[in-house]
Amino acid sequence: MSLSVNPAPIQDLQISNMTSQDSSITRFDVFVPGAFPQYSYVKRVFSHPRTKVIFDPEVQIGNVLKQPGMIAQIVGPSKSGKTRAVENCVGLANLVLVAGSQIGEQSSLWDVVVRTLKSATSEEIERTQGSVVGGEVKASGGLNVPMLAKAETEFSASTERSNEVTEKSTYENDPFQLATSQLQAQKKVLFLDDFHTIPESMQATVAAQLKAAAQVGVKICLAEVPHHSDSTISALPDLTARVSKIEFQYWSNSDLIAIGSEGFASLGATVSAATLNALALESAGSPQLMQLICLNVAEFLQLDLKLKSPESFQLDISQIRHVLVTAHAAIDRDKIFRILDTGPDERGSPRNRYPMVALDEGDNYEITLAAISLSPPTAHLTWGSGMDNLYDRIDRVCKDPNKKPAKGQITRALEQMQSLAEKHMPRQPIIEWSDSTGLHILDPYFLFYLRWSEKYESVRAQLPSPADLFSARK
Repeated sequence: MSLSVNPAPIQDLQISNMTSQDSSITRFDVFVPGAFPQYSYVKRVFSHPRTKVIFDPEVQIGNVLKQPGMIAQIVGPSKSGKTRAVENCVGLANLVLVAGSQIGEQSSLWDVVVRTLKSATSEEIERTQGSVVGGEVKASGGLNVPMLAKAETEFSASTERSNEVTEKSTYENDPFQLATSQLQAQKKVLFLDDFHTIPESMQATVAAQLKAAAQVGVKICLAEVPHHSDSTISALPDLTARVSKIEFQYWSNSDLIAIGSEGFASLGATVSAATLNALALESAGSPQLMQLICLNVAEFLQLDLKLKSPESFQLDISQIRHVLVTAHAAIDRDKIFRILDTGPDERGSPRNRYPMVALDEGDNYEITLAAISLSPPTAHLTWGSGMDNLYDRIDRVCKDPNKKPAKGQITRALEQMQSLAEKHMPRQPIIEWSDSTGLHILDPYFLFYLRWSEKYESVRAQLPSPADLFSARK
């Protein structure tokens, strides 16, 4: 199903009746983009790329954490469910989550852990020294009082003097020692995400400390994107054989569809396979994005609460487009989109502009983003290999094959966009370009926002379906 269509009116759709719903489960309980999705979590199993043996990555994570001195490294694309898998395996309450971008010269890994655990960073010891001097005096005698019998009396007095000196000393606790002892005492697992975003000057030190922490019994999980999976070992080669890599594969369409089918079933609804397939394609391998899109579908269908009686739904292309455009408006990527679309400030003569589909003309940045936005959505593009690549996409968005930017101009534009993204969104990697590995879209939310922006949706609307293009090449 191609969603590169001109805007069309929303057709009438039979939506759920509020009187036929109960309050046991809401759509917000079912579709949860930012936390663990209890009702729509899909536990995946993978096939080994060489042996084809089926394995459960969550079982592997648990097995590594049971081995003394070993560190589990979960490798997979950004927003691909690595954290949720660890949460399901270990339990959210047992995790201490730290992002590599939280670590810097002013805040070490262990400072972050201590703050997360809310442990005291210092302690006060009080010492009291002194002496007590005292005594007692007694006297006794008889009194002769007229008309009264003789009375015996006794007088007693005591005195006591104290000489005490109290001395208080404050000691700063070493963050590493405090963090590792507290992690073990509380039976927590340290989960460090995106090691490669730690400042390069600190990576070797952090890697050495991770090794030391694992040796004293701290359970550690690392999460990394595939093209940075060797960052930890590169920082400290001595970690070789101490880090066990568990690779998470890209989410297949069938896995993403399962999120929708299981989630809507929890709401008492069935959504057609064609609709769920279209939503899965737009999710570009991201379960978080699929959760968000399904949440918007539930809102569109007025599935606020679980249905008392099962109902079935099918959305046509215009209705799906409406859901996707609505989801686009909820994603906060407008600022970085405009920064990358505009490119850096022009110096000297204005940039060259080339004839473009739908936009009349565009510069290197607009042509590059238009190419990235084409269907099928993908998080990885090489320059010229494979059926779907940057070279072919640029050909498609440029009207005149003789008037288009050269490869060097496009790669420079990609390098500039990466620098701009790192400057303006340092805590959320957006894109990465390398001559050797190609273009990686690290943030599926940005890819989705780009595709469903009004500007670049108009480009797709005027181009033939990718399936038609690929069929013509055979």
